[in-house]
Amino acid sequence: MENLNFQKHPSKFLIDLYKEKSYQGANPIDAKVIFIGRDPNWAINIDETPIFNLVREYLIDGVKFWEKYDIHHPFLHKDYKGEGKKYHNSISRLNFSKNIASKISFIEIIGFPTTGMSSVNVNKFNEYLLSPENRNHLIELDQLLNNSEKLFFFYWGLIDCFKFLNKKTGLFKSFINIDKKSMIRTDLNKIDNVYFHKHFSMGISSETLQKISIEVEQNLND
Repeated sequence: MENLNFQKHPSKFLIDLYKEKSYQGANPIDAKVIFIGRDPNWAINIDETPIFNLVREYLIDGVKFWEKYDIHHPFLHKDYKGEGKKYHNSISRLNFSKNIASKISFIEIIGFPTTGMSSVNVNKFNEYLLSPENRNHLIELDQLLNNSEKLFFFYWGLIDCFKFLNKKTGLFKSFINIDKKSMIRTDLNKIDNVYFHKHFSMGISSETLQKISIEVEQNLND
């Protein structure tokens, strides 16, 4: 049954792994393509599941994990049936080769592990987002987003989060004037080196996935 109670993840193992690095896949400083999400959400019992050794291996070195198992995330393993599988199944439909694992990074606007549905507790999500614990993560993300040589992909609903963060922190100034009403929600929308698309868990179309793949392939080959 899906866990609705949004909270910081209680697993000490997971928390310690995120203290080492608050991203997944390649280091975003070195990566060319970065996918940005809301929060690094894991099943509340993830450290009791058969794949937790794979999760630990992945969080320690996501590039090596992808190259070794030929899947970009442990949720794609046949033994995992829990939350988050749909999201990563959609990403796998981009058909990225493990040969570009060192170029792909995944990072969220909350830099510590969570569990449950953030959409059912917006106040708690905002509390975590603006917490002192998350402050340095936001500063580093803001600096990252100002790098014009990288490609950034995230679902269009995050625009509101970045505008909220700008009002509260002064960060993410480049998002102030973005009007998501001018975007086609079911398509791939581009502003400079930033791309907005439908959420990977919410029925993103094959056409949009193909457009993302083409953009990534063209830019990695430049």
